[in-house]
Amino acid sequence: MQRDGGFAEKVAVPVRALVRLPEGLAFDTSAALTLAGSTAMHMLTNRTHVRPGDWVLAIGGASGVGSAAIQIARSLGARVISTGSTEAKRKLALSLGAEFVVDSNDPAWPAEVRKLTGKHGADIVVEHVGGEVLLKVFECLARDGTVVTCGATAGREVTLNLWPFFVKQQRLTGSYGRNRADIAATLEWAAAGKLKPVIDSIFPLDETAQAFAHLRSRSVLGKVLIEPFEPVSESD
Repeated sequence: MQRDGGFAEKVAVPVRALVRLPEGLAFDTSAALTLAGSTAMHMLTNRTHVRPGDWVLAIGGASGVGSAAIQIARSLGARVISTGSTEAKRKLALSLGAEFVVDSNDPAWPAEVRKLTGKHGADIVVEHVGGEVLLKVFECLARDGTVVTCGATAGREVTLNLWPFFVKQQRLTGSYGRNRADIAATLEWAAAGKLKPVIDSIFPLDETAQAFAHLRSRSVLGKVLIEPFEPVSESD
């Protein structure tokens, strides 16, 4: 955000911005979790708090934030529902620990969430898409429920129906980035095997354009990584 060099072999940053990787944690694991994983960690442990038995809806379970949110919520004792636009994405969300996954292409998916929760609805929704998706999650949000949102790729402006929002005493909470404690916790969870990255593919630095094209295809399952250096072999 504040320094050039996101796609560079080396970049100089202030020492205060560094977090030491736990012993044995691979660079690829860190790269796949440090942003999306810590964003989900911030959403579920800082901006809202999961109680054992809560119904947590993780939007886009095959995404970076969604895949991490499923795992974090499960580890905190929640029952997790996710969404996916393809069979492959829905299977991935199930493999990560989601109890149920609904088809996000079906306009009636919020009704399915309510059905799966016995008409209770989701206590917490991890939302990172924005636009129409943000509005639809309120259709399956429980009374006294919380929507925590961190993205607006599908639209920055929405028109919210205020009547059910305040009658049901619901909350809409914004979440931006993460703090040092979130990053440290994410890496510690990863080192302990509690949080695993979902890596779709790894591209070398000189194929960054192809990596973005792959990302825009919407067929990605998890994270796409850019490797800015040649991996060191055991013989080197």
